[in-house]
Amino acid sequence: MRLQAFLLVSAAVVFSAEWRAVESYVSTGEVPVKDGKCQYNDTEITPGEPLRVEYPCEMWTCGVGDGVTGNLDIAGCGVVRAGPGCRTVRGTGVYPDCCQRSLCTN
Repeated sequence: MRLQAFLLVSAAVVFSAEWRAVESYVSTGEVPVKDGKCQYNDTEITPGEPLRVEYPCEMWTCGVGDGVTGNLDIAGCGVVRAGPGCRTVRGTGVYPDCCQRSLCTN
């Protein structure tokens, strides 16, 4: 019984230390299409192949409409709030690994 209580309390501590509130964002816009690919920030995005980038930490997804313009969906991390005894740090790599996360010292 003590072991079960210990495991339950340990799991609760780990969960509360790793918990974070995240507010992400998604934006949609119209972009030009060239050679069947969306053009955005001097980058070509192939339809159906989401492009994950590090700076800015986002994922860009292209949908080609009439061949002249396309729809670009941009998903990003948003804000991370760190709890007591924690701080926010930026991750490394491309989206979503580059998103901020909370690092707790407890």
